[in-house]
Amino acid sequence: MTRSPGLSALVADGVFLAHEAQLHLTDLFGEHERWDVDLENRQFRFTGPTPATLPLQLLGSAAPGPRSWLWGWANPSGYGPEVLAGANAARALGERYRIPELVGGEVPFDDPAPEQEPEPGYELGWDLSIAARVASGIWFGYSGRVQGGTRVWMLLEGLELPAPSTPRVARIIGEALMTTTVTDHRRAVSSYAALRGIAWDGATLTLPDGRLSVTFDEQGRLAGLNGTAGPA
Repeated sequence: MTRSPGLSALVADGVFLAHEAQLHLTDLFGEHERWDVDLENRQFRFTGPTPATLPLQLLGSAAPGPRSWLWGWANPSGYGPEVLAGANAARALGERYRIPELVGGEVPFDDPAPEQEPEPGYELGWDLSIAARVASGIWFGYSGRVQGGTRVWMLLEGLELPAPSTPRVARIIGEALMTTTVTDHRRAVSSYAALRGIAWDGATLTLPDGRLSVTFDEQGRLAGLNGTAGPA
């Protein structure tokens, strides 16, 4: 899989917090397989056992036919600026730092596809959604399949994360690195700590309910996590 250095940096910056948001979304709404959207009124609805209506922003879509991602602002259907705010924030960030995947309206899928990818284009969509979350500051998102196997990616407003805890952070770090390719694990931990207000000295994450010691190997990859319970 090839990503530009700029996109790789954004993925490292946001992958842990994006994964945490997805975990909390599942905590709130379960597997949330029943949903619908009203783009004209910028509404996303969960219609399953735990119904909710949330403001949405359209990021883009990954289509198996052309094997490409199409940013919402490049869609010929034409959508209003409010529903495209997150996509436009990503585009502006891409223009500022010359990140090609964020400024090109259509981005081809990886060839060959990443191993164990759930479906064609999924990892690309996840990476681009992380970049949009970093750019917009909106961390909750949802992706769902629509006609023809296309997957649409959105940001969801109006949700908040609970305070971080040691067991949860350990789970987040362990799982998130398996969702995509993260090229700089140190950067990922440092960025997550800054975004969540967690004290980080380069070796230990200090939380209200405990500490996590983080070790890296010679290549800078995460090598170990060791938790200690108890007040900081």
